[in-house]
Amino acid sequence: MGSFLENSKQWKCVEIPCEAVYADDLAALVAERFAVGVEIAAPGVRFYLDECSLPERWESQLQGVIEEFAALFELHPPIAWQSHSITDAGWADAWKVHFKPLRVGERFIVCPTWEEPGAGEHDLVIRIDPGQAFGTGHHETTRLCLEWLDHWDRNRANSNGSLLDVGTGSGILAIGAGLLGFAEIVAVDIDPEAVAVAEENIARNRLTERVRLAQGSAVDVPGRFDVVLANIQAAPLIELAPVLTGKLKSTGTLVLSGVLVEQKEPVRVAYAKQLLNPRLERTAGEWCLLEFDRN
Repeated sequence: MGSFLENSKQWKCVEIPCEAVYADDLAALVAERFAVGVEIAAPGVRFYLDECSLPERWESQLQGVIEEFAALFELHPPIAWQSHSITDAGWADAWKVHFKPLRVGERFIVCPTWEEPGAGEHDLVIRIDPGQAFGTGHHETTRLCLEWLDHWDRNRANSNGSLLDVGTGSGILAIGAGLLGFAEIVAVDIDPEAVAVAEENIARNRLTERVRLAQGSAVDVPGRFDVVLANIQAAPLIELAPVLTGKLKSTGTLVLSGVLVEQKEPVRVAYAKQLLNPRLERTAGEWCLLEFDRN
């Protein structure tokens, strides 16, 4: 048996103050972006990052999460977070207590590899290991997309179409599409760390042969698709309107998420200019999903 020092690791403990009423929402945003367990501890939230594998831009990524959170709830002044290093042998496994199997929609179960999903005969299990990528299913935007895929597939006569996943993050939506039977799936992300995590998760779900993964933007992807799904943010969605519209087949469906309810109208206008018709809107908390088609 090794000594404590041999088994211990260095961790970055990050603490973000907030009022108790907002703690669950802040914890969900942090958990989704960093794919870690987040502890709600007055007066705010706390989580741990392995110092041996800190992403190069983790501080700016965290600041982005905090700014998104502050804008969502109109909080002022700026939130001052802090961090410090600790040595402990137990954090590597202790945080996993917070990442449990999560049912999304009627059939999907998002499950970490160390847990048993408790799946039924018709359930579809998405195996995800945490990594420095967006997408564990806990955030409303990801859940909205998985629920849309589940509902859309159950109302189609043929689920063998093609799908483009823009901003794939952990690969969770591409994996969900693969489990539903999409014949052609292309997943792209501009973040190389996200692509690395997505590659591992896609392989973990035995979908390497079905999902074509690439670092880059939708503009780099050739061809047109039955479904184009983009779970990013309102500003890039507006900027990418001509590109994403151009990736749709004549009978294709465009799905946009990552949009705050208060931001939906500028997004609608941008795609109306591309002659797309709004068909469906779903909301979860402060977030919404928008569906468009050409008909």
